[in-house]
Amino acid sequence: ALFIVVMAGKTKGQKGKASGKKAANAAVTAVAANSKSASSSFFLSALPVAIAIAAAFWYRTNPQDVSSAQSSSHSSRQLIIPRPGSWDEGYYTTENVSDQSTPSTHALVYPNGGGGEPVLISFSSDEEFLRLGRLYNDLGQIVQSPSHFRNGTALYFGPDKAGTHFQWPAVRVGYKRPVLGVFGGNGKQIELETLTEPSLDARTSDPRVFYLHNFLSLEEADEFIRYSTAEENQYKMAPSTGGTHKAWNQGGASARITTRTSENAFDVSTQNSRNVKQRAFRLLRMGGYVENLADGIQILRYELGQAYVAHHDYFPENQSTDHQWDPSKGGSNRFATIFLYLSDVEYGGETAFPNSNRLTVDKSEELVTRLGEAPPLDKQKEIIKDAGLSEGSWEESLTKACYAKFAVPPRRGDAILFYSQRPNGHLDINSLHGACPVLKGTKWGANLWVWNACRYSQCKGDPLHPAEELPETMKAPFAGGK
Repeated sequence: ALFIVVMAGKTKGQKGKASGKKAANAAVTAVAANSKSASSSFFLSALPVAIAIAAAFWYRTNPQDVSSAQSSSHSSRQLIIPRPGSWDEGYYTTENVSDQSTPSTHALVYPNGGGGEPVLISFSSDEEFLRLGRLYNDLGQIVQSPSHFRNGTALYFGPDKAGTHFQWPAVRVGYKRPVLGVFGGNGKQIELETLTEPSLDARTSDPRVFYLHNFLSLEEADEFIRYSTAEENQYKMAPSTGGTHKAWNQGGASARITTRTSENAFDVSTQNSRNVKQRAFRLLRMGGYVENLADGIQILRYELGQAYVAHHDYFPENQSTDHQWDPSKGGSNRFATIFLYLSDVEYGGETAFPNSNRLTVDKSEELVTRLGEAPPLDKQKEIIKDAGLSEGSWEESLTKACYAKFAVPPRRGDAILFYSQRPNGHLDINSLHGACPVLKGTKWGANLWVWNACRYSQCKGDPLHPAEELPETMKAPFAGGK
């Protein structure tokens, strides 16, 4: 029998109001035929509650210990064992927990992306576990078997409708994990580190922001910079545009705005850009690479004093009538941004999120030290004056906001990931961000935008129903263990 309890309290690394009800109800419906009476189910569920919470706390502070066993003792079904170097390497759990002789019988399950309260779910067979649909662990792996995790482990429901996708759970600020199977251009393991604490309340939530260590090699960064001004690039460096959904060859090149003073180029076809885009799709656990789900990589150059006022990367739901822009209604829009840092910057040039407070040492002393603390006010005034920013200008106001709010400084070869959509497909107003003025030196960066379904003007079918075009490997919901 399977039993579900929505927990009443918060657990480590999670915050927000009660959640998971929709997914829990769906699971209850799916297994109703196999459930026993409510009274006996309640009795069976009482034992794991306290143990499960303690186990989840332990699991989040201790790496999962696994053996080399590659099949579950819970079932004789064949598991997916990806080949080394294949697209889905690292996508799936494949090994049994080393010191657990029997399969687990309960887990704490959060909504896709985490946040909110967990759902305590008990299951007595492999079949009941699979009826829950696709579940993920903290490492972004699809969990194939109850033998692949300890009792009480924190798991996450997968996306539940076409056009929504897996989102990395925050767990807690400063939580760092390897993105298994995904390596940067230098062959180093990419690591994903949580920078914010998103919640289920869209009005007050932090944006979902992560730091990506080792994403680019220095050679890849230099090649983007070189190509941005190369004669062979038909979209080489020009004044930046904003607010338009149209490509440069569709008339978008003239959409210039006074609050974006950088220059930019596009890399739409080189091997370098294809390598990096495919790496991004694998990091996002997209299930495959589809070219029309990504814009060309936008390469940016910010000189002294140049900046971009706070903005969203997604387009408004009413952007135009020839496309469905609302992902929650089967439409498509920008889903995630991976911003690539192609150079270091001596002062300024941070990526700021004005709806999030600056990190404090009680959240992560190491992150506060690494990301830097705001200088005293008199020093701020001196830096702003030396950069030639006019008093009362929007650039001066943005610089002050960059010091007051959460901001990430550039570091060559690394990147940040943030989502423009919430896990339910609604556009995330808290993904508001800006490019802080460069106060000394030159900043090189690049935007890599991934859409949740075919992007504007690239749908092969009805542009009012983009999510219907997704390949089966990307179209939720998904069967359990697959």
